[in-house]
Amino acid sequence: MQFSISADTIKALLVIAAKNDIRHNINSVCIDVRASDAVAVGCDGHKLLALPLTLTDDAPALVPGCYIIRREALESVKAVLKRPILVTIDPTTRTATLDNGSTVSSSPLMDDKYPDWRRVVPLTVSGEVSQFNAEYVGTFGKVHKLLGGAYSPSIRHNGDAAARVILPGDAVGVLMPMRGDPQPLDNPPWLVPPTAPVAAEAA
Repeated sequence: MQFSISADTIKALLVIAAKNDIRHNINSVCIDVRASDAVAVGCDGHKLLALPLTLTDDAPALVPGCYIIRREALESVKAVLKRPILVTIDPTTRTATLDNGSTVSSSPLMDDKYPDWRRVVPLTVSGEVSQFNAEYVGTFGKVHKLLGGAYSPSIRHNGDAAARVILPGDAVGVLMPMRGDPQPLDNPPWLVPPTAPVAAEAA
């Protein structure tokens, strides 16, 4: 199987994927293949990005399976920013070959099991307001730009459940909310407006 993936798309997936998690499988990117479609997925337990892929014209038919490509292999080819990267997956030898137009490298696929990411993606949302980690929201801002967005992503709130992040094209983002009871605000004296003076009564 061979897919042509832009370098910015790979960068976006790596932005979302974990970096130094003890769960090595989520430090990487999964190509989740079914008989009818293929999806590239990055996640870290708090946020998720999924993008549909298209086979190159002369590639063999899809072979279902979850193929996990190591972060190190993808990091090594993303430097050539203007060229699409050909990702070839060989299910028999369990290898991924990456060609960025300048260099070609092969890496063994990980044998770990990838999380069942489709279970996390909400297909409907409640609209109930959620609270989010500001750093994670900013991360999706970077992803939105890498995927060609002009402004910023929209978050469809879903209460205490996972929210959907609206991204360019067919990309799907998921963001987990922060949980906890509302806390009272600590307002310093300099923030509180002065009390309005009481008008004197007429004699």
